[in-house]
Amino acid sequence: MMKRIVLALALIALASGVRPVAATVQSITVGKPAPAFTYRLLGGARVSARTLHGHRYLLWVMATWCPSCVTGAHVLASHVVQLRHDGFRVVQLEAAGDLGYAGPTLKSIRDSIGATGASPTWYWGELTAQQSLALDPSSAPDIFYLVDRHGRVRAQSSAPAAHWSQIAAFAAGR
Repeated sequence: MMKRIVLALALIALASGVRPVAATVQSITVGKPAPAFTYRLLGGARVSARTLHGHRYLLWVMATWCPSCVTGAHVLASHVVQLRHDGFRVVQLEAAGDLGYAGPTLKSIRDSIGATGASPTWYWGELTAQQSLALDPSSAPDIFYLVDRHGRVRAQSSAPAAHWSQIAAFAAGR
């Protein structure tokens, strides 16, 4: 009888469009390792947490329609030489479906920055729905994590433009 009830509830949920969250969704927590995701980059390449191991990096979830996100990209671009010198990486990722709102393409934002945005230490990509859920469970349009050389999340904040001094200190190893 209990199996029938569970099956009936599952069928109702599926019919109504509700999808169960996969049990394998890794969440992100300060002090813990960053999820071992592989991110799909613009142009089809991929970068993984494993590839980033050994480097401090900014893991940034953003929405293309978000003004502070675009401003943050320009602030980071103005400091890209310093970041590169420090061996720091930027992983800038558009939230899945741009959080349900229309905005410019991520590529157009990167292109507006110019050659700086194509830095070999700056990765531009798009998150899957599962990755967005793990990295941005509250669907904030501008959230970042600072990840150390060992892949541990050391800080979480929002609006990189407003927190540049924190990012710069972390990038420099302070």
